[in-house]
Amino acid sequence: MKAASRIAFFYLLFGYIWIYFSDYTISLLFDSSEEIRKFQSLKGWGFVTISALIIFVLLVRELQRQRRVLFEKVESDQLFKVILERIEDAAIVFNLDTWKIDFLSEQVSRLFDIPTKEIISHPELLMERVHESDRDRMTNIWMNQLRENHTGLLYRIRRLDGQIKWALEHRLFIPSRDGSANKAVAIITDMTSYMENQSKLERSLKENETLLTEVHHRVKNNLAVVISFLQLQVYSSPRETADILEQSIVRIKAIALVHEKLYSSKNLSGLSSVDYITSLVENIKLMYMRTDISIELDIQKLEFNIVDAIPMGLMITEMLTNSFRHAFSKGKPDALIKIDFIVTDQFNYELKYRDNGIGFPPDFNYRKAESIGLSVIFSLCSQMNGREVECSSKPGEGIFYHFAFSPKKVIPKENSNVSKG
Repeated sequence: MKAASRIAFFYLLFGYIWIYFSDYTISLLFDSSEEIRKFQSLKGWGFVTISALIIFVLLVRELQRQRRVLFEKVESDQLFKVILERIEDAAIVFNLDTWKIDFLSEQVSRLFDIPTKEIISHPELLMERVHESDRDRMTNIWMNQLRENHTGLLYRIRRLDGQIKWALEHRLFIPSRDGSANKAVAIITDMTSYMENQSKLERSLKENETLLTEVHHRVKNNLAVVISFLQLQVYSSPRETADILEQSIVRIKAIALVHEKLYSSKNLSGLSSVDYITSLVENIKLMYMRTDISIELDIQKLEFNIVDAIPMGLMITEMLTNSFRHAFSKGKPDALIKIDFIVTDQFNYELKYRDNGIGFPPDFNYRKAESIGLSVIFSLCSQMNGREVECSSKPGEGIFYHFAFSPKKVIPKENSNVSKG
C-alpha cells in the first residue's frame, strides 16, 4: 500500500504540473486552432512517454527496495533456523492458526526419541512421551494455554527404551502482526544431567548431615561419660577436691550442651542464642539446686557457630558458678541474677551480667586476682574478639559485667526476646 501510494502521488503531481504549464505555454505561443491542436497531440504523447518513464523508475526503485527487504528477511530467517538448529536446546514453532508445526529443530527428535517427520505429521506424539505423572498438567498447558507465556515448566519424558529425561520448557506466545499468524514458540532444555547431579548432591549432603549429627551425638555421649566419672570421684573426694571437680563438671556440661543442641536441631552449623543460653542457665541452676535465686533473661536471637558458642557458654557458666557459690548466702531475700544478651548490628553483640549478691571484697582488684574463674572469663572474652566495657562491684550491692564482642562469625536472625523469672 505504501509503494502504491507513493507512485500514485508522484503520478498525480506530475500530471497536474504538466497539464497546467503545458496549456499555459501553448496559449502564449500559438493563436490558430490548428497549431494548438497539433501541439496538444504532441503534448499528450510527451505526457504519456515521460509519465511512463517516471512510473518505470519508481517501480524499479520499489522493486529493488522490496528485494532488499525480502533478502534481509530470508537471511534473518536462515540465521534464525541455523541458530535454533545448532544450539543445544530443542525448539518448536507452532502455528496457532493452522495448528501445524512451522519449525522443528533436530534436538526435539533426539530429546523425545521420535523422528522429525513423525512429529510434524502427528504433533500429539510429543504428549505421549511425557511421563504419566506430568502428562495431564502439560496437556492442559499445550492445548488450552498456548496463548499465554510460560517459564520454568519442568517435566519428565519417558523414552521408548524406558529412560527418563528431564525437560525444562519456556513457552512464548507471539501474537499476529500485519496479518501474520499467531505462533507459540517452545524452547526446551535437557535437564537430565543437572537433575541427576542435584540428586547426587542432595544424597551426599544428607549423608554428611547424618555423619555430622552422629559426631555431635557421640561427642556429647563421651562427655557424659567423663562427667559420670568425675561425679563418682566427687563422692569419694575431700570437700575441697570435690568443689574443684564440681566446677569442672559444670564446665564440661556447658560444652556438652552445645553438641546436644546441634545434633537435635535441623541446622547443624548454627545454634540459637535464645535456646542455648536458656538451657544452659536452667541446667546450672538445677545442678546447684538454688531455687532461692531468681534469674531473669533478656536474650535477643542470634545464630552462634560452634566456635563462638562454647566460649560464650563457658563465660556464662563461670559467672553463674561464682554467683551461686559465693554471692548469696542461704535464705537471702530477693536474690536476683539478670543476664542480657543484646545484638547491636550484623557482627556485634553484647553480654551484660549482674547479680545483687555480696559483691567483691573491699580493695579487691579483679584484674590481679588469682581466681581461676575470673581468669577464665576474661580469657574467653579475648578469644571471641571481645572487650571489657565495664566490670564493677560494690560490697553488698553485687557485681556487674559488661562485655562487647565483634567476632564476625555469626549470622543475626530476626530479634526475639524472652524473659524468665
